[in-house]
Amino acid sequence: MIYKILIILTPAFDPNTGGVQMSTYKMSNYFNNQGHDTHVYSYNVGGHAQQEVATLHSAAKKGGNNEQKNNQQLQDLILSLKPNVVINQMPYERPIGEALRQVKSKCDFLLLGCLRNTLYSVKLNLDDYVKAAVPKPLQPLFNNAVGKQLLLQKHKSRHKEDLKFILDTYDYFVMFGPPNMEELKYFVGNYELHKTHLIPNSIPSVLPEVPPKDKRILWLSRLSYKQKRADLILPFWKQVMHELPDWQFDVVGNGDAYEDLKQQIEKEQIPRITLYGKQNPEAYYKRSPIYIMTSAFEGFPNTLIEAQSYASIPVVYDNYPICSWAVKEGQSGVLIPPFKVDYMAREVVALAKNQERQNQLMQTALDNAKEFEINKVGQEWISFFNRELLKP
Repeated sequence: MIYKILIILTPAFDPNTGGVQMSTYKMSNYFNNQGHDTHVYSYNVGGHAQQEVATLHSAAKKGGNNEQKNNQQLQDLILSLKPNVVINQMPYERPIGEALRQVKSKCDFLLLGCLRNTLYSVKLNLDDYVKAAVPKPLQPLFNNAVGKQLLLQKHKSRHKEDLKFILDTYDYFVMFGPPNMEELKYFVGNYELHKTHLIPNSIPSVLPEVPPKDKRILWLSRLSYKQKRADLILPFWKQVMHELPDWQFDVVGNGDAYEDLKQQIEKEQIPRITLYGKQNPEAYYKRSPIYIMTSAFEGFPNTLIEAQSYASIPVVYDNYPICSWAVKEGQSGVLIPPFKVDYMAREVVALAKNQERQNQLMQTALDNAKEFEINKVGQEWISFFNRELLKP
């Protein structure tokens, strides 16, 4: 069965600019290669990458989904295309949901909303939430256990309504894995849980065997403070560098913390650490036996699976439910209590000095990554479409 598939996102369609864009690209590429008629509608007017994986339709007006003409354009596109499946990568955007709900009454299709971040981003980072949600003069009133719980309850109530809207609007809410069910139940209880389906993000392929490795530790992500916790990079290396005098530390990525880190490294003359900026990650994964992640929260952290697919062992702060599902503690990686820099440093040093354990974890990492290969995950999508669209 050949399907006509439309995927919706709000940013420009450029796989190199974000996780949602990359997941859209990988899905589109797989569907296209399987012969399905694949389309992408972006609410961004420009900034799209050249690609051959989908027919691109972009918004006519600036303003994203707050511009009614763009929502009308999406509705007209659906009525014209008559897709079998519509996948909204941005189900939290109510104007898009309302537009899809309206057009679905005129044109029948399988309507899916996809989770693209952890539901616990606020719950796990209340200090940051206080700073973002409360005016600075009032922050002392809420920067305590009682105040934080009041803000958390307010967030929970608002988020509950958003999630109920998603479950009411879409045929299915597609999430990454079982830990997301725990998150969803925290907000909505047992409300419409039968309208959920689990499909993880994918990776293109997995190396057939462990490649030759150098004495290198890798940090690879966007250099941001709030989500990626780039402020923990240098404290980690300062504790590790004297214990591992023949190891190098590679930091790959760009972002608002790049210049700060560069200046601090130069000022303090911190040795054997290199900032590479944004790069194709393949060569860095291949040569690094150890990959560290310091993120405060993630949706589905692609780099954890990518690292494993190149036999780079993840050592990661276990700060969001999907983490301990994507990385098997002591088997395909090492989980660290959130933001314990001393603990992470000790574990990395011990791992670096134990070649036998490295070899074991690198091989198991490859095996674990196979569960996320695109051919396997892509077939999960097609089987899901078949189940829903070919019902008697």
